[in-house]
Amino acid sequence: MHTDHRELQLAAVLLAVTCVLAFAPDAYLPMLVRSGMRIGAWALLLVSLWCLWRRWWWGMGSSNLAAVIILVHTQVPALAPTTHLEHGLRVAHFNVLQPNRQRSEVIEAIRATNAELVSVQEVDEVWAAALIDGLGKAYPFHHVVPRSDCYGIALFSRRPFQQVTTVEVQGTPFIEAVVPAGEQRVRLLVVHATSPTSLRHHQRRNAQLRELSMLLTDSPLPTVLVGDLNTVHWDEAFRALCVGSGSRPVVPPSARTWPAMGPFALIPLDHVLLSPGMGYSALALCDIPGSDHRGLVADISPLTP
Repeated sequence: MHTDHRELQLAAVLLAVTCVLAFAPDAYLPMLVRSGMRIGAWALLLVSLWCLWRRWWWGMGSSNLAAVIILVHTQVPALAPTTHLEHGLRVAHFNVLQPNRQRSEVIEAIRATNAELVSVQEVDEVWAAALIDGLGKAYPFHHVVPRSDCYGIALFSRRPFQQVTTVEVQGTPFIEAVVPAGEQRVRLLVVHATSPTSLRHHQRRNAQLRELSMLLTDSPLPTVLVGDLNTVHWDEAFRALCVGSGSRPVVPPSARTWPAMGPFALIPLDHVLLSPGMGYSALALCDIPGSDHRGLVADISPLTP
């Protein structure tokens, strides 16, 4: 049986590129390409079907093997839900997109979640005024840090803050708050990490995630981190954050949140992480009118000792 040299070249290139992407060091350019690896796995399956049509068996086999390597490499187990939790808190996360003018529609979408705690990101002065006006009565406790550079942030709560403060991490404001949950207290970190659009920003984002790892472990309170971390599950920076802090992701890699195209998105940038003292019972994605992100809604609770 004659094997077309083009088939062997295709098989070699597919496996070589896949191995480089999967096992390359955590550098800026590999990180950018790796963010879309799961999409690449589906593309490889299409290549496999094309090879089947051409009867290129080596090409089909290498395509399938490359897709398996990618899916295994990008599979990060998420925390399993607990069927019943006492003193639950519903937490919603909305990256609203700063230039977005559909403010009233976004506010209605936030209300529809029936969340007790709402993380809002990309909040400038205009968004801050609209959110306080639209949510102030339903969420009388709020901490808003508006900025014009897409890193303004806010936290709205139906429960009184026992503590709330702005934490500057590498020049970006994050919010740390403590709220009651039954007879216990829950600590909340609301985060919008730097988008790694350049080498300098990539290094800054990784430095922020390293500091977050320390923040997550510097309190005995059960802690939930919610926000746009601008990283995917299979990024080494994300793995290091989870391992270093002992926190576990609630959002699975299949829950893609950016860029949003109606009910669809391509990669999972938004996350909920829970410390060992926390559990959750439900997770859902929701639409954010006019935004390039999808929202998250999670029912969480401190675990009963």
